[in-house]
Amino acid sequence: MDGVRFGVLGPLLVTHGQRVVRVPAGQPRQVLVLLLLHAGRTVGVDHLMSVLWDGDPPASARKAVQVHVSQLRRALRDLPGVSLGWSRQGYRLDIPDRSLDLQLFREAEDPDEALSHWRGPALAELTTDTRLASELEEERLAAVERRADKAIKEGRYHEVIGELTRHVAEHPTRERLRGALMMALHRGGRQADALRTYDEGRRRLAEELGLDPGQELRDLHAAILRGDVPAVPRELPKAPEPFVGRRAEIELITTSADPVIAVHGPGGQGKSALATAAAHAVAERFPDGQLYADLHGATPGRSPLSPAEVVRRFLRALGTPPLAVPADVSEAAALYRSTLARRKVLVLLDNAVDAAQVAPLLPGQPGSVVLITSRRMLATLGARHVRLGPLPEDDALLLLGDDSAAAKQIARACDHLPLALTIAAARLRARPDWTTATLARRLADRRHRLDELHFDDLGVRSSFQIGFEGLAERSTRAFTLLCCLNVPTVSERTARALLGQDDVDRVLDPLVDAKLVEPCGAQRYRVHDLLRLFGAERVGDEKHEALARALTHYRETLAAALGQLRPHAYGALTDLAAQQHIDEPLRWLTDEAENLLAAARSTMAEPELAHHALAIAHMLYPHLFKQDRVADLVELGRVADRAARTVGTSAAVQTALLVQSAANRRIGSFETARAQLEEVLEARADDPFGQGRALVGIGTIHRELGELELAESALVAALKLTTEHGPAGAQRVPLSALAQVHQVAGRYGQALDAAVESLAHARAHRDTAGTAYALASQGQALFRLGRLDEAEEALTECIGLCRVTGEHNDEWQALLCRAEVRLAAGRTAQAVEDAERCLEITGARGDRYGEGVAHLVLAGAGREEHADRAAELLGTPGLRRDNLLDSLIS
Repeated sequence: MDGVRFGVLGPLLVTHGQRVVRVPAGQPRQVLVLLLLHAGRTVGVDHLMSVLWDGDPPASARKAVQVHVSQLRRALRDLPGVSLGWSRQGYRLDIPDRSLDLQLFREAEDPDEALSHWRGPALAELTTDTRLASELEEERLAAVERRADKAIKEGRYHEVIGELTRHVAEHPTRERLRGALMMALHRGGRQADALRTYDEGRRRLAEELGLDPGQELRDLHAAILRGDVPAVPRELPKAPEPFVGRRAEIELITTSADPVIAVHGPGGQGKSALATAAAHAVAERFPDGQLYADLHGATPGRSPLSPAEVVRRFLRALGTPPLAVPADVSEAAALYRSTLARRKVLVLLDNAVDAAQVAPLLPGQPGSVVLITSRRMLATLGARHVRLGPLPEDDALLLLGDDSAAAKQIARACDHLPLALTIAAARLRARPDWTTATLARRLADRRHRLDELHFDDLGVRSSFQIGFEGLAERSTRAFTLLCCLNVPTVSERTARALLGQDDVDRVLDPLVDAKLVEPCGAQRYRVHDLLRLFGAERVGDEKHEALARALTHYRETLAAALGQLRPHAYGALTDLAAQQHIDEPLRWLTDEAENLLAAARSTMAEPELAHHALAIAHMLYPHLFKQDRVADLVELGRVADRAARTVGTSAAVQTALLVQSAANRRIGSFETARAQLEEVLEARADDPFGQGRALVGIGTIHRELGELELAESALVAALKLTTEHGPAGAQRVPLSALAQVHQVAGRYGQALDAAVESLAHARAHRDTAGTAYALASQGQALFRLGRLDEAEEALTECIGLCRVTGEHNDEWQALLCRAEVRLAAGRTAQAVEDAERCLEITGARGDRYGEGVAHLVLAGAGREEHADRAAELLGTPGLRRDNLLDSLIS
């Protein structure tokens, strides 16, 4: 402690060794605080005057500032490394590095160390600018929260209860503080106090802000009620500073829906920095915590960590008592997957050596996300792969902090690699006698460039070209065409259509060996994004002809799959579907949905191919709607609109409106969806059956909005048009929708009649999905008519068919109805089983309405602890409810 120290985290304090340096009281102290907050940078006189006199400086203010600065110079003149200079732009205070407590606080990774630098309220002297003090107080509270999280994770609950209680009293509406206190109290065995803390917070938020507690706090409250509060680890390393560029990669990672994202590339590309920055950007989406491990896959002098070592540490971080952690790695991995089930945790695995090292660390169920970095591409992982390349010049210059011609030379000499640029910037900072031009000249000598940068692994630049040039002509053709079909994965059947040949395995094998194409499942291949760009640049003249073959294959196979699953909706595609045979249509749809969407997206603006994109969108949207793939459905609506504008016909526009209407209906934009269908209805004046199908959609929207008379009118008209002008059995659809309207209106006899008639048509045409829908309506009506055994029989058959078609949204709704039937029949245990299965399905999908009504049924079965959770979920602001299901629940 012999050096100079400055303190602003409390009353202003300046020391040299053991001596306290006296600073004149009043405004000179305020000036010093402002200069310390901008140490190493020039502070304008106008800014100083504005702060000192609260935005209204007198005429003598500039002279007063000069006097204050003179006083400060005298006070600081004997302090080593301290200088207070002036220029036309203002005053600049230079101080020794790490001599300011604010810098030490911000650099400290450990929250205990960070908070040790605080001596009281920050910037006490700046009475005229409370904003700065408030910002620092916010940083202090964030450190308090990190310290509390750390203590709770380590089991030191009692150590933080007192401190958190004080902070919560001072900041009663700060929810993360209150949540930490609730967690500490609960883990300390004081559940009643934890619940009381929540109730107090809810009251204060309502009284002071007119708000309800946030979702994270409500979830914690519900978990405490259930006695199920997991540990919440916060293990991410400090975010890299500075971090520049990589905007596309950051966006890709932070917006990806993939559960595993793998970043790979040669050394020096900034993989760890990118992954850490992205992890911090999305950390708040993972309320159950963040796990981190450096796997030392490419750390000099270190052996890679074993999966067993990492999984055991993760288990302890997630709250597993040390004695309960299995010694066997398979058992530990199984417990780890079970522990992560239904949690949302972000796992950052840095510096992996291979796929085998990370495989035991991947969750087994959706919800959590794993972000991996490695030098080699972990090709065997089912992951979204992100390969890093060099930085753009603008980002490279930003990292260097200079945009001169010499800086551009340095960036080029470093090949725009982040690590090399970081080293170059550090060398410039360490050598103030050098200019940027000095380093540029030293790096210009190729013989000593790596010595100057102390950098290795810069030579892997031409591997793509080398691998490409070594291929036979037939394989280079296959590679470039695969790159033009811009889809995530390609099956062998699709590859045969694209290439126009049958022996694709012999063509693709050399590409796999050259690491240009990677297998990703049985008879399925992937081309990485950067390789795709590389290959697409080299494609020949047959691009559009080959893509047309592939898109035709997609359309034919999609028609075959849908014709088997939903013949009532796709009977008109029989001729097209006859070109293909599908053994497992649901599995094919599940495997190919992302590829179909990508194929349509990549060709929607191509005049020769847009009609294929529109046809795919039109056939695919009902499947995405029923599977609750909302984001994909919305994207498909945009694709259909763009493809229709490219095709340019009225029929194309109507087709796109159907897709867009479904997307808008699914996200709750009912008025927009209805307007789009009404536009289709008007345009199809010469197509009675088409009008009938549009009226079914309009009637369903009216029912969802509670406009039952309008719904019935539209559906009766749809039934008449469909019966008179549609194919045999087509009236099943409006009949089923009409049954739902009667059900909501309380006309149970009419609902049953419509459902029975719809069921007869569905069975006659072997329509599995249609049969399930009709059985659901029949079971609902029978339930309300008191015919419980018949209702249960119909709903049981419906549930079985939903599992065949894979339509889990319909399955959980049927389960919910059967649970109500069983409750009414006095079979409570069976009703509970149905409701719990319903809760599993809706919980995995994040369906708050579905979860809420499942909890409500469980509460009705005598499990009163579910009542509060049901009320909380169903009270979610803006929650979209289903009046059909609401009409069935007691």
